[in-house]
Amino acid sequence: MNSLSGSLRYFKGVGPQKIKLFKKLSINSVESLLYYFPRRYEDRSSLAKISKLEIGKPYTIKGRVLAKADRRSWKRPGFSIVEVALGDETGRVFAVWFNQPYLKNYFKVGHELILFGKVELYKGRLQLSNPEFEMLVGVQDDSLSTGRIVPIYSVCEGLTQRFMRSLVKQALDKYMPKLADPLPYSIRNRHAFLNLAQSLINIHFPKDEESKKEAYRRL
Repeated sequence: MNSLSGSLRYFKGVGPQKIKLFKKLSINSVESLLYYFPRRYEDRSSLAKISKLEIGKPYTIKGRVLAKADRRSWKRPGFSIVEVALGDETGRVFAVWFNQPYLKNYFKVGHELILFGKVELYKGRLQLSNPEFEMLVGVQDDSLSTGRIVPIYSVCEGLTQRFMRSLVKQALDKYMPKLADPLPYSIRNRHAFLNLAQSLINIHFPKDEESKKEAYRRL
């Protein structure tokens, strides 16, 4: 557990099944987890209000499930459609997922969701087609998922964004204080580079756009 080459199995929430899923992502050690960088970020410090959505633009929004439905396409037999009406204090928007029937059991009326996708106008209503989503249900600590710039990772089925963030945070908290930086201080100072530990922290959980850019520059 004290080595960067150590297994993830000692971390909270990681069992044999999770280890198999991580192997699919080529994450086989603490080090490979720390260097598994986000594929993009969402600024959830100021989520868009539904009433302010504009057609053709991508947004991250937060709302409560007002209603849900699932049906089969009458044009394409066997093709499923899962639909959710999401609302906040300013309005409502619809989210639709195509041919992902398992999603019908994910959503419950009253639960909060975060959606990311491009807004469309369909039959006179605002709609997001196949948006990325994250559920805000049964979680005591949302500090890594709301109110900040949030990392979004490439994951496989069985691994959630929330779990990835929690695991990365565990690894950073444990290993960064004693991480040796192979780049000499003189070189870091000459080029105004961050140290390695701060770079890894900022690449996963940047405070702002500038700290993310500085982390990328160093790494």
